[in-house]
Amino acid sequence: MKEITKAQEDLLKALWEIKEGAVSDVLESLPDPKPAYNTVATVIKVLEKKGYVAHRTYGKTNVYYAVVSKKDYAQHVMKDTFRGLFNGSLHQMVSAFVRSKEVSLNDLEELKEMLEKEIKNKRQ
Repeated sequence: MKEITKAQEDLLKALWEIKEGAVSDVLESLPDPKPAYNTVATVIKVLEKKGYVAHRTYGKTNVYYAVVSKKDYAQHVMKDTFRGLFNGSLHQMVSAFVRSKEVSLNDLEELKEMLEKEIKNKRQ
């Protein structure tokens, strides 16, 4: 997958939310302050060239839809982050999250349960 900008990611998120739509539909789903119509159209075209978005034409209207799933994109971002920011170290990555003040006790307990289950599965 090619790297995308924050603005491109925001429009991709909007397309995941609405499933498909014309430029005006994508624009409508964005939060205020909304970018200009032409900006949205240009960014969608860039996403299309990068292989994230495709379109169908109905008369004079192009209806756009994401061809990369949210799950696939998230996995790609996580792999890049893992390799880049954490030098491929699982310990560094998990430590950064676990020590974060934003992680609740409930989140830590759920993570512990998930890890214990995975450890049990791998030992079998």
